[in-house]
Amino acid sequence: MGFPYDNGGTWTDVSGPIFMGAGSAMPGIFALIGIIICIVALAMGQKAEAAKYSKHK
Repeated sequence: MGFPYDNGGTWTDVSGPIFMGAGSAMPGIFALIGIIICIVALAMGQKAEAAKYSKHK
């Protein structure tokens, strides 16, 4: 696979999206995966902080 354009300085010869998943369900799936990861990280952080706070009391 290499660099798809011979002239790397301009965008004039670009005909279509570079992201191969554009126009399909992939952007939505990737967004959903990112949202799930953020929610899991927040939930785990909240649980850890609540446990530390209850020990500190």
